[in-house]
Amino acid sequence: MNSASTSYNGRSTTDTEPMIGQPEIESLPERPLANLTSNAYLHGQQPAENQVIVAHHQQALSQIRAHSVSNLRSELGGVLLGHAYRDGEQLWVEVMAALPARNDDHGPIHFTFTADAWSQIHNERAKTYPNLEIVGWFHTHPGLGVFYSSDDVVVHTAAFTLPWHVGLVVDPLGNTASYFGWQDGELTPIPGYFEQLDVQETPVAPWRVAQTEVWHTRETEEFYASYEERQQESGMLRAAYGQERPLALSNATTLGILGFVIGFFLLFGWVVALNRQINSLESVIVGLADETSLNAAVCTNDQLRILAPTTTGTAEGGQDVPILGTAVLPGAARYQVEFRPVGGEEWKLAGVQRRQTDLGLLTNWDTSELPFGQYDLRLTAVDRQNIPLPNTASCQISVELVAGG
Repeated sequence: MNSASTSYNGRSTTDTEPMIGQPEIESLPERPLANLTSNAYLHGQQPAENQVIVAHHQQALSQIRAHSVSNLRSELGGVLLGHAYRDGEQLWVEVMAALPARNDDHGPIHFTFTADAWSQIHNERAKTYPNLEIVGWFHTHPGLGVFYSSDDVVVHTAAFTLPWHVGLVVDPLGNTASYFGWQDGELTPIPGYFEQLDVQETPVAPWRVAQTEVWHTRETEEFYASYEERQQESGMLRAAYGQERPLALSNATTLGILGFVIGFFLLFGWVVALNRQINSLESVIVGLADETSLNAAVCTNDQLRILAPTTTGTAEGGQDVPILGTAVLPGAARYQVEFRPVGGEEWKLAGVQRRQTDLGLLTNWDTSELPFGQYDLRLTAVDRQNIPLPNTASCQISVELVAGG
């Protein structure tokens, strides 16, 4: 999530010093925790004693759920309304309602609270929920998994500074969620939350609580930002199949066969799918690719394989190089394509494929600023926390970037 210069209760987000201290805690009203757990369902695990406990009304959960699925191509967000209490040293928050932030500054991998969005939120709160306070915020990561990015940390640290302020991240495509909150002055995941059974006797929240973390590096996030910008610049056709530029491969036979099977798949894929015959077609395509790909010898897992460029082959540098492959591993949240100079130690992100594909474009590798020479390419399946799948080897090949003819 990208941050912006906004204000919260008259406080600018450029002031990033957390207002966390005992005076704020002592100002909270006392309320026994027994009131929280008497008729509630625990999602996940019991929070630690020094973490905020969240009690969610079902109305608020339904409001968040409805907003989160209203646009699955962009990140969405808003604020959480309710009250904060203490039971001795234990802090807990009662989330009673949620207000969406309505603005146009969002995209596939970012959501921003703008000044207009804050104004809209405060106006709607005063009109609809005048007796409720802002106790936190929520936003979605559709298809990206659940985590707190460094930008999320900036927003929370700047605008949600009180010890009981919490943040909810929801992946509506993966049906996972997690709360984050202050713990000893640091933002950490909260392993579970309570759902008050105040509307119906069964839980309404469909999300599994994710085992997640707060990101402390920006490398992957910076890639996501540049990836979105390049996708927008290149247009839908090129983003989907990379057809604006010919494949710069040295193996003419492999290129011809791959072009044939991709063309065949594009021409007949939808018709076959409608007739429930797509599985047999995909099997034929994958089988043909296995027989013709020079990479099958080095990438033996036919569910995770780079098909083009071919290992020890060449590709035209100074432009986007399409990386074609197969990525259909069960349990994978997405697939990362990385590169490094041969003999180098540091891998860099070339692209991410968020959907399974039996034969298709994994990413367009931007080589515009790379020197010519030998490079390693690696395809890795990762889970929703960006951790490589256990007992699953990556597919690694070598390719040489050469000058165009």
